[in-house]
Amino acid sequence: METERLPEHREEKKPVQSGQWLWKNLKPFGCILCLVIMVLTVIICLTAGKDPIPDYEPPRDSDYYAENIEELAAELEENVFPHLEGVVGWESAGERLVITLEEDNFAADRSALLQYFDTELFEFVME
Repeated sequence: METERLPEHREEKKPVQSGQWLWKNLKPFGCILCLVIMVLTVIICLTAGKDPIPDYEPPRDSDYYAENIEELAAELEENVFPHLEGVVGWESAGERLVITLEEDNFAADRSALLQYFDTELFEFVME
């Protein structure tokens, strides 16, 4: 007697869309948490302060300061360096100012200076 083999029942898998995959794996609490994080990120990005030194405008443009590096040093020492926390010192090196910054505040202070003045005016050294 021959046994008749029944055909196997295979369920075809439907493609899962990204939203369905996210909902299935994160569950409702995880999805709510993701939405809250995205909203907070947008709020922080839109309300972050843009000026590292409030209400500061350089009195002259970078072309002028490229020719008068000592005036740039005086402007920085008088109006900019007091607002930055990690400036250790500076010295004139030909057509550039060599500014020494603390390691902890290096990125923030460098970014603040470069927001107002051209990169060609400076050489940054980390202490």
